[in-house]
Amino acid sequence: MSETTLVDVILPDVGEGLVEAQIVEWVVTPGQAVTEDQTIVLISTDKATVELPAPTSGILREQVVPAGATVTVGTLLARIEAPRRAAEKLAPSSAEPAAKAPAQAVFQDSGQTAQAPVVGAAPSTRRLAQQLNVDLARVSGSGPNGRILDEDVRRAAAGNAAGGMAPPQSQDGRRPGQGDEERVALNRTRLATARSTAAAWHEIPHIVEFRQIDATRLQQARDAHRAAAEREGVHLTFLPFFVKAASVALTKHPSFNARLDLDREEVIYRRHCNIGIATASEAGLIVPVLHNVESKSVLDIARALDSLIDRARKQVLSLSDLSDGTFTITNFGTYGTWLGTPIIRAPDVAIVGFGRIQQSVLAVDGAAVVRPVLPISVATDHRVNDGVHLAGFLDALTEALCDPSLFSADDNGGGMNG
Repeated sequence: MSETTLVDVILPDVGEGLVEAQIVEWVVTPGQAVTEDQTIVLISTDKATVELPAPTSGILREQVVPAGATVTVGTLLARIEAPRRAAEKLAPSSAEPAAKAPAQAVFQDSGQTAQAPVVGAAPSTRRLAQQLNVDLARVSGSGPNGRILDEDVRRAAAGNAAGGMAPPQSQDGRRPGQGDEERVALNRTRLATARSTAAAWHEIPHIVEFRQIDATRLQQARDAHRAAAEREGVHLTFLPFFVKAASVALTKHPSFNARLDLDREEVIYRRHCNIGIATASEAGLIVPVLHNVESKSVLDIARALDSLIDRARKQVLSLSDLSDGTFTITNFGTYGTWLGTPIIRAPDVAIVGFGRIQQSVLAVDGAAVVRPVLPISVATDHRVNDGVHLAGFLDALTEALCDPSLFSADDNGGGMNG
């Protein structure tokens, strides 16, 4: 039998500036075999429920942190017994001696370290409890084996369930106010968004430029390929074209596909275009990431976006779905907004916003004509890019959006055919 060692499963940094997560449910029990990248535990952040995979194949030997605990990034969650040769291929921090003391779990309501009660509830029920500010540990479950159901959470929120101590409030989180006021508690997602955007706005010196382009060729490209996409079950919108055009511009202007490390006084240029898509969910704004866009066709991107955005809105995302973004797109035109000023998501150094395409009068060859017009706004970090760089990036972006060959070439050209 080959020599084995214990590999630590650590709560990673899942991005979005989040520093803690709640253990929702263990999918694998101690003594059970696991394979590399198999989901072993569900964790809930302020943004979404995330599937945490096993870093290596082996046997899950210990669950260090129980379900229900809220822990910080870097906390030891579990240990997997794996062949030493496989463990040595992991990052140095993953394979640790068995004698290492487990990190302590911190609980939301008490601020104390203690054993967490294991509460049976589905991830969707846990999200509902978060939105209604209900402590599941104080709710009596009416489901099989005492499992907590959605109706149990709602009764607790209304103060009717035994032990349900949350103040009365409606399903949308509103609480009765006094006089002419009504107080509404921020849910965890909205609170995290508020903090991260405020920090970004105050800490990152934004410079912004706005453009409008004739979207005639873009519309023609979308219309020409819509039928082929629908035959493959893909709903083709403008967003995949925006994503592809952005990757072309990022490849030409890598200082927009970078991050700033002030501690080391370095700019780190990323080799791949991993584009985050600002997505509205019931809980608030989530930014899942589409990886390696530069190597994908528009149809590939459309197919991947359908799945990614659906998981984001359901708040069931994998760790990789939220990790390693290099640039962000916000498509506020989807909601009827004509133009806006996007806020950069740290540690990115740039973001692009696309507004609503509408008919407007343009000057073409000296004549006034009515054309579909797409408004674009790009913000970048002035510590990394200057106005001349911003103008160059926007030139490359608008040229790509107006280039029909980008959306009709084969995979080598990054186009439509898959």
